[in-house]
Parts: sequence; structure tokens; C-alpha cells
Amino acid sequence: MILKSIDDLKDEIDYRDFEYKEHFNLLCELIPNNDLEKLEIKAIDEENMKTEGLVYVFVIQGKIFKIGHSITPITKRVQSYNCGKVEYRINGTNSTTNYFVLQSLLKINEVVQVYAFFPEQPTYNLFGKTYQDSFPTSKRAENVILKDFIKNHHKKPIGCTQT
Repeated sequence: MILKSIDDLKDEIDYRDFEYKEHFNLLCELIPNNDLEKLEIKAIDEENMKTEGLVYVFVIQGKIFKIGHSITPITKRVQSYNCGKVEYRINGTNSTTNYFVLQSLLKINEVVQVYAFFPEQPTYNLFGKTYQDSFPTSKRAENVILKDFIKNHHKKPIGCTQT
């Protein structure tokens, strides 16, 4: 169910009470653009905008909307959320998560602060080649954080529909 206004976040957890906040830094802000049906990115931490493998927290007026992770940079994750257009939903060509997130953020129509944590990327070998990438640690970190969040607050953030 698409959120309609900032009032829909009144029972969500305050970011100031988020147990892992000392590990996160403000990465960017997302500005809803209803005319173009998309989120526009305002970079804050330019240096990390292209860094792969992150856990992110979407915060709206101090309330946690979503905790998620991406193996790609935040710009690519937001591009994916921007596929949550109504037309694409009607055609059945977008994910329910992207639809829920984009349409809710457009309806709420407030700036979204995006905080990010970049876990250390492990080095591992596959078929004789050494790799270092984000997939295992960012997903693992997201799961640990969400598990503790649910344990401490007895619920998931409202925007976490898959975990």
C-alpha cells in the first residue's frame, strides 16, 4: 500500500534512536520530482557517490523510512527505484519494491536524507582468480542491522517490504 503523506511515518523509528547511526554518514539527499515522476539526487558526500557496496538508510523528517543495501553505487540504486513508475506498474514491468518506494516518496513529497555505511569488502578466490567486491558484506551487514533493528524496535522500517 502506497504511503500518502508524512503522517504515515508518525509511528516509525527516529533516526536518532538507530543503534548503528555512528557508522553511517550523510551521502546524499533525494528530492521528489512529481512532474517527472522520479527522485533527483543531490550529492553531499561526492567522494562516495560512486562507491559500490553500501547499506543505506532513507530518513524523512527524522523518521526511518527504509534500510536497504546495494552492491552498486547509490546512483544506480536510485535509478532502479525510479523505475517504479505507475505506467510500468500497469504494464507489469517493474518490481513491487521500486513501485512502493518511488510512489510513496513522491506522495510524501519531502526531501529524503540518505545515510550510508560502506562495509569492508572481503577478498576471496574463485577459480584461481582473486576478487574483492561488495556483494557478500553489504547484504550480510544489512541483514545484521535489520535483525537487531527488529529485535530492538519490534518492527521493520515501513519501507522494508522484502526483508
